[in-house]
Amino acid sequence: MSAASTDLSVNSDTSSPDVTPRKTQEGFRGAGVADETGVKKNQSKYDFVKVRVWVEDHFYVLSRYLVCRALVSTKINSKDAVQISLDLKRTLVDLGMTDIVQEQFEDFLYKTMQVFGYGESHISRYRMMTTFHRNRVPLLIIMAGSSCIGKSTLATKLADRLNLSSVLQTDLIFELMCNFSGRKETSYTTTEFPSTETMLQEYKKDCDMVRKGVKSDIDKCLKEGKSLIIEGFHIDPRLYQQEVALQTHDPDRNSGSAGIVVPFLLTLDEKSHREFMINSPDPRYKEDQSDVGFRNLQQVQTYLVQHKNDKGITPFTEIPINLHSFHETLDHLHDIVLKRIEEVYKGQHGPTLVHEHPHSHTQHGHY
Repeated sequence: MSAASTDLSVNSDTSSPDVTPRKTQEGFRGAGVADETGVKKNQSKYDFVKVRVWVEDHFYVLSRYLVCRALVSTKINSKDAVQISLDLKRTLVDLGMTDIVQEQFEDFLYKTMQVFGYGESHISRYRMMTTFHRNRVPLLIIMAGSSCIGKSTLATKLADRLNLSSVLQTDLIFELMCNFSGRKETSYTTTEFPSTETMLQEYKKDCDMVRKGVKSDIDKCLKEGKSLIIEGFHIDPRLYQQEVALQTHDPDRNSGSAGIVVPFLLTLDEKSHREFMINSPDPRYKEDQSDVGFRNLQQVQTYLVQHKNDKGITPFTEIPINLHSFHETLDHLHDIVLKRIEEVYKGQHGPTLVHEHPHSHTQHGHY
């Protein structure tokens, strides 16, 4: 079902581009993140000077766009990330350091980060994310929730933030599987069901069909060290317990990790949900049956939330969406994912990272 995956980048590695013997690799990843970082909109004369970073007898060409994306993944302000990457490149070029070793690159980067007030916590987090991508630790983020609450927007922006390669939308999976089977798609926004129980039975069948459809993508993610976000209306947390219950440690894997699975259940209060539907450009929510659709979607949300009360269920992390500040909700999601990665990193590399305010570090002069 990879056809339903929205590709956001060329390569899933983040902070260190692939190192190739005697060859350079300077690719732009993810058109979606351009708005987040702004690097492509701010071309500099320094971008036309190549800086080669050597790792033993291999090198890669430094791309400030890739550096910027890596910084954003650690929750550094996007504008600061743009400026840090530019200042880093400018300093190296002005000093004539167009051939440097990896250790020199990191030293200059960390000093530049400190100039902007990003201290040891962000430096440690940068190292953590570098290790995470280099070791190709599988990362599966699941974002469940009712329809018309902003899941797709949040999933895409979270992928941009974390420099992840793809977002798999269950709406597309559902459409493809209905087309293959000849089954008519269920419209929860326009259909008036005889009862809530009838509607939920239909919803459960749809979720079960989608679960079968995403199995290969999930298996590939966890077995091949991929990163993947799955989001959509047709995700019942009860059907993903095998993945959620994954043990962090798996002796059969050389990396010592069976993968990181971060499950979210996004919710929206009734008033905000109604407001969101009314203001949505989607024509499905403008029809005469809008009241019917709203009632169905709210009942689905209630069903999803109730999964935490089921016996033997490991619940998804419920995240109430702030309709008036998607950025706040995005920050919350980002924090939880970083914390989960940190838990794995801490187990392999010692003490936990220190958390501090982005600008609490003492300012240093430029070197």
